[in-house]
Amino acid sequence: MADILQIKGSARRNGNSDSILEKTIDTLQEESEERLTLDTVVASQLDISSCRSCHGCWETGKCVINDQMQQVYEKCLNSQNVIVAAPIYFTSIPGHLKVMIDRFQCFWVRTYRLGKTPQPRKKGMFLCVGAMDKEHFFDNSSLIIRVWMSTLNVKCREAKFFPGLDAPDDISQHPNYLDDAAESARKFIRMKQ
Repeated sequence: MADILQIKGSARRNGNSDSILEKTIDTLQEESEERLTLDTVVASQLDISSCRSCHGCWETGKCVINDQMQQVYEKCLNSQNVIVAAPIYFTSIPGHLKVMIDRFQCFWVRTYRLGKTPQPRKKGMFLCVGAMDKEHFFDNSSLIIRVWMSTLNVKCREAKFFPGLDAPDDISQHPNYLDDAAESARKFIRMKQ
């Protein structure tokens, strides 16, 4: 079982959201008494289809589509904490991340239709970057992530927005953002489930 499942929501590798996620993970490792184990999902690299709304999961709580989502489900179930880092695209999360989240309809069915909590309570964190410096642009993405995490019985304990980041290396113009990510990690460690 992994201590942390990190979900990379950007289509771009080693960009702003990856840099903030990396700083967060590094700080969690530094502050932890033991070496943390990590698992990773890169949403843009998943070979998955979108939810068909076929209701194939309504009786069992299991998705009937056999693709890489089966591995993602296992990673979510076998992790202690979930951390998502993503940019904002048109006031929302990137489409490939939303497709992945929509495929968790089977977990919603388990929890709310079949009355079976999918896993013990866990902690979550959302780190979000955006080009525009408008806090309300973050609201939609934050709501999607919080509702999704809630369906997984994960409490989103920390959600942080980092505005003014667009080009791949814009984070270098905002060194305080990495400090903020480190502080979010330290707060996350102190929080209870």
